[in-house]
Amino acid sequence: MKITKIECIPVSLKFAKPVVMSGGAEAASHVVVVKIHTDEGITGISETGGTSPWYMGESQDSIMHNINKVYGPGILLGEDPFNIEKIVARMDKAAKGNNQSKAVIDYALHDIMGKALGVPVYKLLGGLVNEKIPLAFVMSSGTAEAVGAEGKALVKAGFKGLKLKVGARTPDEDIEMIGALREAVGNKVKVMIDANGGWLYHQALYVLKKVARYDIFVAEQPMPWWDIDGLARLRRKVDVPIFPDESAVELNDLIKIIEREAADGFFLKVPKAGGILKSQKWVAIAQAANLPVMCGCMIDSGLGAAVEAHFLAATEWMGKIEQEAIGPLNLYNIPDTVTTPLKNDLAVKVPRYEKGFLYPPSGPGFGVELNEKAIRRFATPGKSPTVLGK
Repeated sequence: MKITKIECIPVSLKFAKPVVMSGGAEAASHVVVVKIHTDEGITGISETGGTSPWYMGESQDSIMHNINKVYGPGILLGEDPFNIEKIVARMDKAAKGNNQSKAVIDYALHDIMGKALGVPVYKLLGGLVNEKIPLAFVMSSGTAEAVGAEGKALVKAGFKGLKLKVGARTPDEDIEMIGALREAVGNKVKVMIDANGGWLYHQALYVLKKVARYDIFVAEQPMPWWDIDGLARLRRKVDVPIFPDESAVELNDLIKIIEREAADGFFLKVPKAGGILKSQKWVAIAQAANLPVMCGCMIDSGLGAAVEAHFLAATEWMGKIEQEAIGPLNLYNIPDTVTTPLKNDLAVKVPRYEKGFLYPPSGPGFGVELNEKAIRRFATPGKSPTVLGK
């Protein structure tokens, strides 16, 4: 089997409700959908999830450039799609960083493999170990009153964990908001916070000391990504577990963080790590240090959610803690996909989210099909699809 053609399609998906975080308000996911065609008629389908220059350092344009000018001509066309290890290694050598553009290729290759062999991707990754994945819901920053009301509704919908975006307001307003969420949901629900690196050291120290009384389960990336020593210093002074996210991108980042005792766990995004293959290695390093890993998303559609569902279902270590792979739920501001079936998503059939759990699709590959009508409907204005090869 050989790769014969690669399509890149820029798509923009407007959020039903903007997500406010320390980096600003996100109102849409600007996505690249990728199709990798083969000479045996099997096509791998994938999406990047939302692109975010301030978080990932990549955009629709940079991703399409990398695929069309760097990976496609010299690495992908004519190659056997089963050679994922070889392809990923060559992409890493060809481009520093740019992991989201590498990840979307990795996804499509796994989809081809699963379809060619007639099995779900989770069987390629080790088999089904987490049959349903417990979830935490990621909540936008907002007023104390609004956050409390939303928290109550989400707990009623079945979520046992809630993560609140912080850092967009003043430290004291964040403290008030966190307290309101804890009061609204009671003591049995895990409350987490994520500053996306938005606090300076003294602000993080101030807030985390104040909110420790609210039994915060995780504080994700309280300080800028580059300050690993600061994370270690902060961790020694507060009673809230610290989970680096933006600081933990490449495999060697984890080694440095572990050596400096700067983490109580890690936060993974599969596109941040560079795809499924590299995410497996990423999690293995954390597991070797006996540190739990939470997995989020780039607010993706059902196409991206299927990728995360298969990865989480096949990775035993990821069953130790709630996960945050809830792209379609954040995208459409819904608690599940059962009471509110989705008909206009990029996937014809979105993976099942129900009562606070995610269930992996069982069909060949990722088990989802591309909604061609939605692709045309949500095409990014002013940008055109590209085709490489024949």
